[in-house]
Amino acid sequence: MTRTQALAKHLLAGKSVSIKIAYNYFGISNISREVIRLIERPFNVTLTRTKMEGKTKYGSYCNWIEYRLVSNRLNSKGIKNLKKFILESKSKQKVS
Repeated sequence: MTRTQALAKHLLAGKSVSIKIAYNYFGISNISREVIRLIERPFNVTLTRTKMEGKTKYGSYCNWIEYRLVSNRLNSKGIKNLKKFILESKSKQKVS
């Protein structure tokens, strides 16, 4: 499974993606660039961006962005394209 397929499947499942999840699950170190390049532009969807805040284990403040695919009228066609992409990639893997 490619990074694009794994990321698309994760987002379609309603899960969010942060920099930690992107690196640990998909091997993506610059998620802000990759969500645009791998998901938003090719499939014509817009991910929501939520600014999160927290503290490091040393007590200093930090922030990050979490990305989520929201099902709405503007994203409906793109979500169909994402689902089609996942199904086609599964059928190609079975043939290989």
